[in-house]
Amino acid sequence: MSTLSWEVSVGETPLTDGETLAEDWTYYDDIYIECSYQLDLQDALLRLQLPPSARLGAVIIARSSGTPLITTSEVRDVRGGRQQVHLTVPADQISGTLSLEFQISVLHIGHVVESPFAPKRLGNTVFRVDRKIVLEGTAPRLPMLPVSFAEHGIAGSSNALWWLRLTSRDLAVSASAAIWLWLNADNPFISRMLEDSDSSESDAWLRFLELDFMRQLLREALSSDELSLQTDYPEESLGYVLSGVVRLLGESLDQVQQRYREDPGRVEAELQSKVGAK
Repeated sequence: MSTLSWEVSVGETPLTDGETLAEDWTYYDDIYIECSYQLDLQDALLRLQLPPSARLGAVIIARSSGTPLITTSEVRDVRGGRQQVHLTVPADQISGTLSLEFQISVLHIGHVVESPFAPKRLGNTVFRVDRKIVLEGTAPRLPMLPVSFAEHGIAGSSNALWWLRLTSRDLAVSASAAIWLWLNADNPFISRMLEDSDSSESDAWLRFLELDFMRQLLREALSSDELSLQTDYPEESLGYVLSGVVRLLGESLDQVQQRYREDPGRVEAELQSKVGAK
């Protein structure tokens, strides 16, 4: 490989060469990846002891530690000169650490290969380089997404503030894919918070938002017919997150459910004391 370089952008923010930490990532920031490379194809085939008629292909593979995502770019034929491979990774399908892998593999052998050391199977990888990006922004704590409630047919939508939306109640799925806190972009208070997140008013809204987010997660946990604190759910799964909320209030799910039926306000106040805005 003569040259190879990565260009990675988190939303509209590019990462510097070799940077591994995406500090300001959010759930609506897609990851844009470009891998540029230059390869002398004939020299590479000679070194691999492959015939001149053989073909190589370049691809980017992306995996997420917090979700089951595995996605790939379009496979590009390797030719002479400088080339690029592109991949966009949707923000709503990732969390944790994003692992990127650039590969060049055999697409076509051509004539019979005589050398016992040459790659002989389609898909054999002949070159590989990795890069990891840790998604450490606000997203892992509060999965917020601006949405127009009017477009979802909510009457008087400009008065609504937010909506905790679960896309799945399967306890084994990734929490980052299942839990969404939709912020109503039609509401003037929410609009101001999104436009100027550093203001004192925005800070107050965010603190209240975090408390209400946990309160609604508790409600979901206590109303689930399948949740069990004795089950070891995969880390970062929906079951793992909901179990963690219940454990803040007691060791027994039945105990917390009973206390919530008797006095939900007191249980929610206890939750505030555990996770309250600091």
